[in-house]
Amino acid sequence: MNTRVALTLCLLGASGCEVVPADDIDAGAMSLIDAAAPDRPGAARDVGVAFDAGAPRDVGVDAPISIDIPACTYEAVVRDSAGEPRNAAGQVRHCWPGEAQCFCDRDNDCYAQAGYVPRCAPGVADAGARVDAGSPIDVGAPRDVPVGVDVPRDTGTIPADDPVVYTGTLPTRTGRSVATIRVNGNAREVTVYVPASRGASAPLLLLFHGTNGSGAGVFDESDAQAVANANGAIVLAPSSRYRSSGDWDHRTEETYWETYPNGSPTANEDLVLTRALIVEARRAYGVDAGRVYALGHSNGAFFATLVASALADRIAAYATSSGGLNRCANTWSCSFQGSGSTCAALRARAGWCACSGAEKPVALRTDGRMPPGYLAHGTRDPLVSVQYTCELEARMAAVGAVTQTALRDGDGHVLPSDFVSAAWRFLGPRRR
Repeated sequence: MNTRVALTLCLLGASGCEVVPADDIDAGAMSLIDAAAPDRPGAARDVGVAFDAGAPRDVGVDAPISIDIPACTYEAVVRDSAGEPRNAAGQVRHCWPGEAQCFCDRDNDCYAQAGYVPRCAPGVADAGARVDAGSPIDVGAPRDVPVGVDVPRDTGTIPADDPVVYTGTLPTRTGRSVATIRVNGNAREVTVYVPASRGASAPLLLLFHGTNGSGAGVFDESDAQAVANANGAIVLAPSSRYRSSGDWDHRTEETYWETYPNGSPTANEDLVLTRALIVEARRAYGVDAGRVYALGHSNGAFFATLVASALADRIAAYATSSGGLNRCANTWSCSFQGSGSTCAALRARAGWCACSGAEKPVALRTDGRMPPGYLAHGTRDPLVSVQYTCELEARMAAVGAVTQTALRDGDGHVLPSDFVSAAWRFLGPRRR
């Protein structure tokens, strides 16, 4: 016999899910979902139709029924070179606008939060649409819980959204420890701090030291531990490499972070290390992928700016101490110092340098996705001119990015003891 079924159509696109009553449809002319569990091998699924979680399953076709069955259509997505699923407009889609536990930022990039369940069955889409397997996210797993793909490495799988290759693990015990992560065949030391207050979805602070420093040193010199304890944040402070020659920020060989001109996330080993730390922190601690922050002092501040621009899909916001944006030939080309509490005041002082070369440590993103930045600097810094922080402030404004600048009138090239806590007031509320 023919059974009449009342349907509700859920048309889901960029603006969310719109429920539209449909005319009664002849059940004899449509395929019903098999009563078997949908994740059982061989279970049939009706393309474009998925039951609500509580909808009856074992209903015979001869029994009169009247239930709501959301027939959902997801927009097509394809994975980019970094593994991010994007729609035709280039927007990230780890979940879909309008669905519960789906967070979408100002660029309409959408990330699944803990507890997210897609309204439609994974893989369901308009007929003929190009959709990644497991779309909109990998079988409904929360965004801030690592979802593995089979990639050979000595510690198992790595999250599907970043195919970075590395070996080594981060310790899960609380307190301070040292770990080794190996990338490109090189062992890299990382100072790790895991507070007892860590929750199930902790924020992550990536802390970068200055020239000839170390992760342990910048951790000791800063108030990162106090901030971690107060906010349940994980802190990772890696150490940079010895470089056999100088660059625009160093006159000769020293231990420092690699920046301009190599800003490639795949060719710059320090960026590869940063990617590995984010992936490994998600695996080890389940950190919130939407709350990863980069902070640094001096050369580490330049590197934090590079990280924010080159890895903008992974960084919620960043903070710099005695860094900035240099358009001079090198950092020692400009020795400007001044007195004032704002960049506008400093620009009016004598000695302001006229530089118009390439942006260093990186050319900032101009696609509207540059993360917000907290910029701190002493106005009498004799090593890295405060002008560079003012140039970064101006360039961030030009590309439409948010900044907060904290100038310390008369102070020099120092890492303030409260730098991380001051930065946290800016960083903490911000999500990617």
